[in-house]
Amino acid sequence: MFAQPQPDTLQMDTIEISNITGSIIEEQVNNTNLKTVQLNRSDLQLAYPILLLDSEDELVFSFDDLRGGVRNYYYTFQHCDQNWEVSNLTTYDYLDGYEENTIDNYSFSFGTLQAYTHYSVNFPNDNIDFKVSGNYVVKVWEEDNREVPLIVKRFFVWEELASINAKVYRPNLIEYRNNYQELNFTVDIRNLDISHALDEIRVTLFQNGRYDNAIYNSKPRMITNDLLTYDKDDLVFTAGKEYRHFDTKTLNFQSDMVRKITKENGKYQVYVNVDESRLYQKYFYETDINGQFVLQADLTNDVNTEGDYAMVNFVLKYPYVITSGELYVFGELNNNQMNDQNKMTYDYDLQQYTASLYLKQGYYNYMYMYKGAESSKGELIYTEGNHFESENDYQLFIYQHMYDRDYDRIIGCSMFNSVK
Repeated sequence: MFAQPQPDTLQMDTIEISNITGSIIEEQVNNTNLKTVQLNRSDLQLAYPILLLDSEDELVFSFDDLRGGVRNYYYTFQHCDQNWEVSNLTTYDYLDGYEENTIDNYSFSFGTLQAYTHYSVNFPNDNIDFKVSGNYVVKVWEEDNREVPLIVKRFFVWEELASINAKVYRPNLIEYRNNYQELNFTVDIRNLDISHALDEIRVTLFQNGRYDNAIYNSKPRMITNDLLTYDKDDLVFTAGKEYRHFDTKTLNFQSDMVRKITKENGKYQVYVNVDESRLYQKYFYETDINGQFVLQADLTNDVNTEGDYAMVNFVLKYPYVITSGELYVFGELNNNQMNDQNKMTYDYDLQQYTASLYLKQGYYNYMYMYKGAESSKGELIYTEGNHFESENDYQLFIYQHMYDRDYDRIIGCSMFNSVK
């Protein structure tokens, strides 16, 4: 039997998203017929949705509608402050072009058991561009139902004004040393007109693109001339372990980490290898893509329209039910969220957690994430464990609050890795 570990209770001198009050715009997919919602760089599939202002950078936003046919979808953008609340800017202040546009690029699935229509739009485009940097969301709705968005996705537009130097270390403090990763960085603001850096400069840190455990508004330990130094001992993230994975590039025979594939009631059923908790297992490095997925389908010309769907079934062997919270199949396969769609159910007879997700063919990363009943933050304390040597991506954004126009611009961005 496993001993039940307790969630971390360490207090950090940072503000997390769960502590921020107000009308926060969350990522959403509000129709179960809309699947495989993606927002990626058009040139780099695994790059995070980040645009450099006034550059050639371009994002591609796409999704599948399992209802098929053609529907009239519209999209618009909303500028947000650092905490993802609606900013005080008007659309005229941050958009150059039409406020609302239609998604005209669509194509029908071909040769698949699951019929669907694939929609996509690239932006910026001839109809729309961005005037200012900051946090943005793209909202999609159908026909005349603008007030009820079907999809909401976040992305970032930044300016290359501040210079950042960031690294990941093994923490020095004993309570963090084995299970956490410490982030140290400096921000050079010599090219900016900033009078009160402590008030004007704000930072946000992400681990592997996750929002649930993001760190907001950590203050610098020292300001020397125009250099801000962030190197406090408690600027840390739990390290986790390398993500689990499975491969459904083919649905004709078993592939990596798949034990069985069947066809039932006109749909594919994929059974991933039975998993066990890795909490007490030794750490070992394995190449992963840090929770993301790549759409791939063998013997196809275009996975966007020829990739099929399958019900992917997950099993986690576990000797007891966790009563203090819930377990979730976690990763970009469900937008790094924890909701009813990816929540696991406990089978008392078989002593295992199970969940099923309807996913398009590809290569997927995932973990089993625990979330306490009163928390919005996911933890790996029951299922995966944490080890300081784990390989993780980190994203750092530097904001300047513009008091004259009352909005947050992004003046610097850095993406770095814990081992590379």
